[in-house]
Amino acid sequence: MKEKIKKSSLLVLRILISLGLIGWIMLKVDRQQLLESFRSLNIWLLLSSLAAYFAVNAICNWRWQLLLSARGIKSGYWNLLRYFLNGLFFGNFLPTTVGGDLARAYLVAEDCKSKPEALASVLVDRFIGLFGVIVTGIIGLILVAKTGQEVSLLKALVIGILAALLSVVLFLNKSLVKKFRWILKLPLVQRIEHNIIDFYHAIYVYRTHPKEILWAFFLSLTVQVFVVITAYLIALSLGIEISMIPFFLYMPVIAAVSMIPLSINGWGLQEGAFIIFFGRAGVDKSAALSLGFLYHLVAIAISLLGGLLWLIYGGRKPGNSNNGDTKCG
Repeated sequence: MKEKIKKSSLLVLRILISLGLIGWIMLKVDRQQLLESFRSLNIWLLLSSLAAYFAVNAICNWRWQLLLSARGIKSGYWNLLRYFLNGLFFGNFLPTTVGGDLARAYLVAEDCKSKPEALASVLVDRFIGLFGVIVTGIIGLILVAKTGQEVSLLKALVIGILAALLSVVLFLNKSLVKKFRWILKLPLVQRIEHNIIDFYHAIYVYRTHPKEILWAFFLSLTVQVFVVITAYLIALSLGIEISMIPFFLYMPVIAAVSMIPLSINGWGLQEGAFIIFFGRAGVDKSAALSLGFLYHLVAIAISLLGGLLWLIYGGRKPGNSNNGDTKCG
């Protein structure tokens, strides 16, 4: 009961933070100008941004399929796309994005009966995606820094890269990890000791698949290009005159800010980040807020496809039928 009260309290707090941030932002912008930007919206460009964002998720799904395939989990692309969109839907409408990741891991694990491998594939997929975000941010920094701006962000990006690389090196050092095995003997952890060990080994073996990892990283960079295209098309639909170059720097940073677990699905945080960072590129607050708000709505619109597929198929697994579309190696 205490745990339920704690979770409910945290959820309410995050909702209040989201509402507070959105309310504070609305007080800081010209609301009349905000309405005008929506009235002059170019619908065709906005629809194009929806197509670009669907491509983002289609490529993410391809990357996930590649990682699963490397571990012998053979799942059809369209089955996985349904699972991926289901996860996207739950990620947008559950309190945390973790819920979406767990949903897709659960669905594919039920198909192939390999839960540690399925969960490991999602975690590795997330981590490779994070590296794609970081590298895209570096590229954007280099492009923007040529204009003499944003040099101050270099230190933060370098620290982020070093921290990520150090985490990987430490995690893949079995000798070091074994020194912390005593943690598995703690009363509350001991009951799932074997599950944790299986999960660790499921991640560790990815080091024997360098070709698939490199290809997945390339797909991560492609994903970030389409993220930039999505945001840029939304900016054009609002009549915002801006170069595409700043998007390569600001979109990865905004993505990182949105992951901070303070609000519900990044509401308020993401919009505030759009105002702060695109304001540095000369975009006024109202236009930047419109851009951030529409970007959020585009993401939610695509995730609703996952909700529709869940209503149609629910938890049914096409791979369990006689079509042989999904199997384990």
